[in-house]
Amino acid sequence: MFQGFQQGAAQLVQGATLYILNRKTFTVNTGSIVAVSQPHISKAAQGNPALAFSAFVVDVTVSIGTDTQTIEFPVNSTSANYPDKGWYVSVDNLSVSREVETMVNNSKQFMSQVPWNQMVIEKGEPLLLQLNPEKKVEAEQAQKIAALENQIAQMNGYLQQLVGKLPANPRNENTKE
Repeated sequence: MFQGFQQGAAQLVQGATLYILNRKTFTVNTGSIVAVSQPHISKAAQGNPALAFSAFVVDVTVSIGTDTQTIEFPVNSTSANYPDKGWYVSVDNLSVSREVETMVNNSKQFMSQVPWNQMVIEKGEPLLLQLNPEKKVEAEQAQKIAALENQIAQMNGYLQQLVGKLPANPRNENTKE
């Protein structure tokens, strides 16, 4: 009945090492298990009878450098994902290595598609203007507004130059001194 529990739990003992892949910073840290609770139903599965049997976990307190964290670890597994923290945690470094390899391969695949996506953007914008008259009008208006803003900025520069050339104390002939 708890065959998976026996396998995973045997490695979750005080003093054992956990490998933590931080997907947000793409770093791997090791932590030392400080404490392991008795198996219980996951907090996420409480109140949901359909998940009750499959959601047995243990609370694992792990020391990572000067920090201590407590995580719910599935009893039937030797690794777990923690999307809220961006972590992948495992009792063995081989599992973390496979996860890193998967991420590297996914990133390579993504990067291989970047040139095609750039081409779609470059060619797609003019196509949208050609196919959608409203977008063409909007683009033309945006160009006209940008040109007017540029002209106003130039005129402002000219005015500043003219003001700079005026004498410091101009005399007004209409006023009496």
